[in-house]
Amino acid sequence: MTTLVNVVLPVFLVAGGVALAQTRLRLNAQTLSRAVFYLFAPALIFDSLVTSNVSGAEFGQIALVLMVITAILWALGAVTGRLLKLSGPTQAAFLAAIVLMNAGNYGLSIDLFAFGKAGLARATLYFSVSATLSSSLGVYLTARGRVPPSAALRRVLGVPLVYAAALGLTLNLSHLTVPEPLQKAIHLLGQASVPAMLTVLGVNLAETISNQRNVVHWPALIAAVGLRLIAAPALAWVVGSALGLSGLTRDVVTLESAMPTAVITIILANEFESDPSFASMCVLASTLASLLTLTVLLNWLI
Repeated sequence: MTTLVNVVLPVFLVAGGVALAQTRLRLNAQTLSRAVFYLFAPALIFDSLVTSNVSGAEFGQIALVLMVITAILWALGAVTGRLLKLSGPTQAAFLAAIVLMNAGNYGLSIDLFAFGKAGLARATLYFSVSATLSSSLGVYLTARGRVPPSAALRRVLGVPLVYAAALGLTLNLSHLTVPEPLQKAIHLLGQASVPAMLTVLGVNLAETISNQRNVVHWPALIAAVGLRLIAAPALAWVVGSALGLSGLTRDVVTLESAMPTAVITIILANEFESDPSFASMCVLASTLASLLTLTVLLNWLI
C-alpha cells in the first residue's frame, strides 16, 4: 500500500497544485491540450515504441488480448450509455474513459514494483498497443460525439499520434535505429508529455469545480469507474487465459488492464469538444478508486 501511495500521490500533488494555481493563472486548457496532442504525446509514443524490447510472439498475444478486451468494453459501454440516455459528447467521453487506460506512467511504475524488470518488459509491450489504440480508436470515439462516424474516421487520419505509433513500431520490429541527435530531441520532447498531461488534468478539474456544474452524470461516472477498474481486469484474466496467456504475462496484462482512465482522455475531450468535465471526473474518480482496487488485485496476483 505504501508503494502504491508513493506512485499515485505525486500525480495528485501535481494536478492539485495546478488546480489551486489555476484560480490565479487562468491557463487555457484547450491550448495546453493541443500542445500535448500534437507535440508531446506523439514524441512520447514514438520514443517508447522505438526503445521497447518487442518480442514478436508475445507481442502478438498481448495485442490480441487487448483488442478483444477493448471490443467487449466498447460494446458494454455502448449499451450502458444508451440505458443511461447520455448525450452525444458525454457518451463519447464515457466510452473513451472505459476503453483508454493509464498504462504508461502509472501502469509501468506499478508493474515494475509488482513484478520487477521481467514484468516491466511485458508491460511495455502492452503499453505500445494501448498507445496505438489511444491514437486511433480513442480519437474515433471522441470525435464521433460531435460528428458522424465517417467524419470521425477522417479525423483519425489527421492525428499525428497514429503515425508516430505506426512509425515507432515499424522501426522497432525492423531493428532500425534513429540518428542519435534526432532520438535525443524526440526523447526530450516526449518527457514533457506526462507533466503537461497532469497540468491539463489540474486545469480541467479547477474549471469543473469553479463552474459548479451539477450535470456530473453520477450514474455514468460510477458505471465508467466500475467498468474501467473491475470489469476490465476480470475480462483480461478470462480472455487472456482463453487465448493462451499464463503466468507472469497474464498477470501483467491483468494488472495493466486494471489501470484507471488515461489522462489523454481529457486531452481528446478538449480537442474534440466531447465533455472534458466528465472526462476529468472519470480520470480523477478512477485514479482515486484505483488505490483500493489495485491493492486488492495485487494481493491476489502476487
